[in-house]
Amino acid sequence: MTDNELRQMFKNGPEKGQRAFYDKYFNYVYTIVFARLKGIAEKEDIDECVGDVFAHCFIYLDKNEIDGNMKAFVASVARRRAIDTYRKVVRYSAHNVPIDENEEFVSEENIVEKAEKTELRSILYKKIDELGEPESTIIMQKYFFGRTSKEIADIVSMSADNVRARCSRAVKKLKDMLVQVGYTR
Repeated sequence: MTDNELRQMFKNGPEKGQRAFYDKYFNYVYTIVFARLKGIAEKEDIDECVGDVFAHCFIYLDKNEIDGNMKAFVASVARRRAIDTYRKVVRYSAHNVPIDENEEFVSEENIVEKAEKTELRSILYKKIDELGEPESTIIMQKYFFGRTSKEIADIVSMSADNVRARCSRAVKKLKDMLVQVGYTR
């Protein structure tokens, strides 16, 4: 479904337009939100954030018309809502730990290792996003959500064989991209 067909559906019937919009962009929005909040927020927070993204989009689309690329609009809203959710989760999950004068506060986590993993994860998400569609969706669905080629084929409207071929090429391209930025493992 093209953006113009989607715009026409919104004009003809907002409910059908919203349903088509949701069906078309749900996986994309979930992937963006999940990538930003993984390991930080609970599943319920992630689901709530995805719902907030669509609520914001529907309210905006009821009052305005998007002349540009709808996918870019959806991605922008998803990223901003994920940032808002991140801030909310971090703010409310902060713990005050009393430190006794005689006790030493020692963290058992390896901060350097955690920082390296976080940086690598950030680079990886950025490079996956640079692959473009549908490769980025295929990679995210396969390696982050554990979906089969058949399940992914249904999501991206391709055959399972085509999904496997694109996935294989995307993985090779992703490896080359990571080598270019200095990751050689």
